[in-house]
Amino acid sequence: MAHPPMFTEACLDTSFARTTERREALALLNTRLHPALQRIVAAEVAAGNRVVDVGIDWPDVGSVHVTLHTRFTGRHAGKEAAFSLCNDPHYWHADYSTAEKPRHLLIC
Repeated sequence: MAHPPMFTEACLDTSFARTTERREALALLNTRLHPALQRIVAAEVAAGNRVVDVGIDWPDVGSVHVTLHTRFTGRHAGKEAAFSLCNDPHYWHADYSTAEKPRHLLIC
């Protein structure tokens, strides 16, 4: 029996206007994002944060990167996901990245 997807339309910010972008983003979140970052995104969404962007092949070929609307609401680092404070207004405030390649990235 198939499990329902972890992420649904409710996790996406209103900036996802086009239906195809929404479907592609949800597919990446549910099937290709590293499980450690899936757990962090789920915790952030449960706390009220929303996903504003999802892409592939950056920072590594085969990776998924996700951008959240607001800063992380909690600390989620562990052995599979390292926290880094960037705090550069040209880039982002902070991120979680996976240790293994391809390196997946969650930024806010």
